[in-house]
Amino acid sequence: MSDHLKLHDESDERITAGLRKVFAAPEGEAYWRSLEARILSRLTEPPTVAWWDELDHWMRPALVAAAVVLLASGVATFRAYQAEREVAYEAMLTPSALPVETAVRPMLQSGREATFRYLMTKPR
Repeated sequence: MSDHLKLHDESDERITAGLRKVFAAPEGEAYWRSLEARILSRLTEPPTVAWWDELDHWMRPALVAAAVVLLASGVATFRAYQAEREVAYEAMLTPSALPVETAVRPMLQSGREATFRYLMTKPR
């Protein structure tokens, strides 16, 4: 085995000792008491929630609801347009029960006008 593949040597021990000093827990009791006091003080404070913080939680459901409303209104508008168009076509294409003259003009009242109408509409 070559020398450059050694896993442990003297420099590793020095680095390990230095890192232990840097990352070692504080030894003083005052540090631990102040840490405990800071943690407990944060636990006793009520969380501050503003009304705009809650809006963030409702953004995705609100966008979904808006999309559903937009889609439903589009479908309703299209169906109303189709129904209106169908009614217009049916009104144009279905024959009326009355002759066009009767539907357009008022009924003639006198006998003379009735005779005239009979003579004019008589099939030849």
